[in-house]
Order: sequence, then structure tokens, then C-alpha cells
Amino acid sequence: MRKIRLFSILPLLLGAAFTVPASAELITADNVIVLQTANGQSFYNNFHASDGTPGNTWVTTAPNGGNGNDYFDKNRPQPNPILLFDLSSNQTLDSLALWNYGGGNALTSCTLSFYDSANFSGTPAATQQVTLSSATGNNVKLDIPLDAPVTARWVKMELTDNFFGSGVGGGDRVGIGELQFNRTNTVTEIKPTSVSQISGTAHGDHPVRNLIDGSASAGWCSAQAASDYYNGSNPIPKLEFTFDGTQNVSSITVTPYHISAGNSGKDFNLTFYDADGNKIAVEDESKYSFKMLRYDAADPQLFTFPEVKGAAKVVMEITDNFKHLGKGNYAGGDRVGLTEVTFGNHQYTEGPTFQTSYNTPQKGLDVIRPDSVSINNTSLSGTNINNLLGGSGYSRSGSWYTIDRKDSNNKMYGDYFAVPDEKYVDPILTFASDEDILAEGFLIWGYGDGTHGNGLTEFAMEFYDDDMLVFADTFIVDRAFGENEYASFMFDEAFSFDEVSMTLLDNAYKWFNSGGGGDRIGFNGLAFYQDANKVPEPSAWALMLLGAAGLVTLRSRKRK
Repeated sequence: MRKIRLFSILPLLLGAAFTVPASAELITADNVIVLQTANGQSFYNNFHASDGTPGNTWVTTAPNGGNGNDYFDKNRPQPNPILLFDLSSNQTLDSLALWNYGGGNALTSCTLSFYDSANFSGTPAATQQVTLSSATGNNVKLDIPLDAPVTARWVKMELTDNFFGSGVGGGDRVGIGELQFNRTNTVTEIKPTSVSQISGTAHGDHPVRNLIDGSASAGWCSAQAASDYYNGSNPIPKLEFTFDGTQNVSSITVTPYHISAGNSGKDFNLTFYDADGNKIAVEDESKYSFKMLRYDAADPQLFTFPEVKGAAKVVMEITDNFKHLGKGNYAGGDRVGLTEVTFGNHQYTEGPTFQTSYNTPQKGLDVIRPDSVSINNTSLSGTNINNLLGGSGYSRSGSWYTIDRKDSNNKMYGDYFAVPDEKYVDPILTFASDEDILAEGFLIWGYGDGTHGNGLTEFAMEFYDDDMLVFADTFIVDRAFGENEYASFMFDEAFSFDEVSMTLLDNAYKWFNSGGGGDRIGFNGLAFYQDANKVPEPSAWALMLLGAAGLVTLRSRKRK
């Protein structure tokens, strides 16, 4: 079981005077996800809520009418807006900085929830109520001290009231100018002093020293082989990085190969050695194995792991490339390469759970379909959401996908999740079953022929039983897969549920394909694995519920 740290933080009232935390470093969110608003949309860009410019504001629509109406009118209730700020990796925070929206639309109160893992649901590491005593605009910085420092990757902000009726005008909407985060942990880059290739041979024009020269225009690659470097006849490349003395290391940043994407290194693992050349033992070696999910040299990827102390050398073994990309500028696979590698001390953030397998039937388990499905904003659907309920056994359901994202001139964007004028909530699908399912795992079917950027790749799931949260996690696949293929995710132990909420977080745009698509997101069904021999009798269910009342289980997973 994962140990959950809980802080009891008292409600905080911000007035004319308060204690400002010690200065550290204010950072913005890497991404802002809007999980909930009235009508599923808002004014202005979602990322304005944390883009470093308080003048770029975010605010809801006015669902109860314009001036003179209250967004939070109890007689015409609307859902509380929920913003999710992704800091990309765990950060230690002691305060937040808020620039409000101004007038009656300014935020009066909110609930902040902090999550320190790959998952932004379930039990938070800390929660805090914030209440503001006066309406200020986006030209005034408000410091929000935390009663206790907290380590978090995700910060969820539920807006619960505005300044309607306070004599400043407005209040038909609610918004903020900017939210930033006071990080107290210092992030340090640890650059190797030398690097050598201890297995395999480098291409003459791309020596291994290029990996630490600080240049994005030169890189390293192995000597050319047959059409597939990883056909079993070539040595697995191993690169040895040496530090100046010993270092405490907890992160690596890898820049994909800068020429042919198919040759870019994909999967790799790390081994650490002390100053005497002895291998440093780690508790769980799986936490030091990683999968590159993007192959664009303009997109370096950060990976974190539990801190390794006293490392003098690191050996990086690269076990796969992007051979399957296949065509045009994305061809290749006859060699393997990278552009740049650096290390650091970023705090460890547990990654999402990868698929257990592809297209592999689970012996002895039935495939159970949900009975109904809904979406948080029907205007996001490009096809009928009920298409996801069809099929039987390992045969796919029907195709469902979102609308194409377009700008004000009706021009399509390349990436559904990187739209500059995004004003919508992220798609959240809710699947329900008429009877409890005792799930051993689940499977999802892909999209199209598996070469589209539109296919679902990353998503968060919350499982409920009689409205009680029993399991929550974030999941990801390591390749695009087609509508007649399926990816399985198996749980450490079975649990029962009757409803699951599925938040779609990313598609395959520039992940695994030749760049086609990505302006929508889709898949072809969701089903669950159940062992009929384990389904309890009703009397057993009653005993289980009595024994588990109030218990929320977040099961630990190994990072694959």
C-alpha cells in the first residue's frame, strides 16, 4: 500500500495584513486543465490562469445572465469551477501568489487540494480553504501562505464564491488573473564531465561526446546496422556518464535524436556506481527504467526517480528506438541516437501506470462492458458517446471521438491539447454499471489504424462504489494502437465499483506516428476484466462494506 500523508490545514483568511513566506522562487504551472465550469466552457484561454502574465486573465461565462446576476446564485446553482494546475514534477511549496480578477467577478473563496503523485484524484496530500476579505484586481499580488510546506505536482483549485453584492459591481462570472507557486526546493543541473560508449560503436560523424556539449544541433548515434537495429544481432548501446566527484542524483533530462525520429532512443534504464566502481543498490530497479514518449528534438523529456546518493558514474542502457514510426522524415530504425543528456536533483514524482500488455487475452477472466456512459460537456462529442458501449468480448465497441479543435477562423489546430485559445473543459467520461463489477483490470481499444495522432494515450480514472471513491490512478500507453487492438491494464488486486470517471489527458499527436492528426481525441471502447469465480454473494458484499466503510484505497504500482 502507498502511504498517504495527510495534513490538517485550518481555513485561512487573507485580510489587510498577513505573514509573507520567505522568498524562494515563484513558478508557473506547466499546464492548466479546466475540469469543471458551467456549460463546460469559459472566456479567455485556460492557460492564462498561470502563464506568468497577471493581465492575461481567466474567467467563466455568465450562465445566470449578465450584470446584476450572481454566478453562485443558490436558487440557480451552477457547478463550482475547478482548475487543475500541473507543475510537471513534484515541487515543495510554502505559499502561493494570487492576482485576482477584479470587481464582483473576483474570487472570494476557494478550496486548494495538493497531490504529490502521478494521480490528481483520491486522497490529497493537503487541503486548504482560502477566503479573501476584499476585491482586488490583477495589478495586486496576494501572498497565500501555507500552514505547512507541502510537496505536490498537482494543485486543484475549486472556486467557491465571488464578490457579488459587495458594492463593486459584477459577480455574474468568477475568475482569476494569475496563480503562481512559491517553490522552496532548489533544482540544480548536474552535468557529466565525460561520457563514453562501453557497448556498441558510435557513428563516426556522431560521437558520444556530443551528448554533453550543450548543443541541440549535434548528437550521438550508433553505427548503422540493418533496417532494424534491435533485431537481435546488434549490441545494446550502453553509455557511461562520469561526474566531477560524487553527486546525489534524482532526475535525467533526455533530448531525442535531432535527425531521423525513427532512430531516436525510446526505452532505457539507468545503473549507478560509486567512486570505487561499485554498483549502488536501489530498492526497486523498475523505478529506474523509462520510456521516451516523444521523439521531437525540440521537446526534451524530464524523468525523475528516487534519489541515488554518492553516484560517481551512471550507465544508460538504451533498449529500443522508434523504428515503428516508419515513413518519410520519421523513417529510420537502423541505428539509435540521442541529442543531449543531463542529470539533476528534481524531486521524485511517481509516473503514470503503463499498459500491462497489448492484444493479449487474460486467461480465466470475463470481459464486462459498462451499461451507460455520459460526458461532462456534450458539445465536445464529435460522434455519439453511446458508440463506446457496443461490442462483446475482445471485439471493439464503436468509434467515438471529440470535435476537431479550430480557431475563430475555423482553421484546425494540430494538437487538441495545445490549442492557443482553448476555452473548454477537458473531456471527462463517466461509465456506469447497473451491478457492481469486481475488477481485476480493464482494457481500452485504440483509434483508427493506429497511425493517427488522434488516438487516446493518457487518462486518469476514478472508481466509485456507491459514491465512495475506492481507487484512482493515471494511465498511459507507450505506443499508438488501432481500433481493432486493445491495451490491458491489470490491478495489483481486485476491487468492486459501479461507476468510473475517466478524464482524457492526451492524444498521440507527435508521439508515435508520422504527424497525421491530433486535432481530436478518440478511442473505441472500455471494458473490465472480472473473474466470475470471485464475485461475492450479496451477504458477502454486506460484510465487505461494513469492514471497508470510509476506506479509500490507492494501490501502489511499479513504474514500468
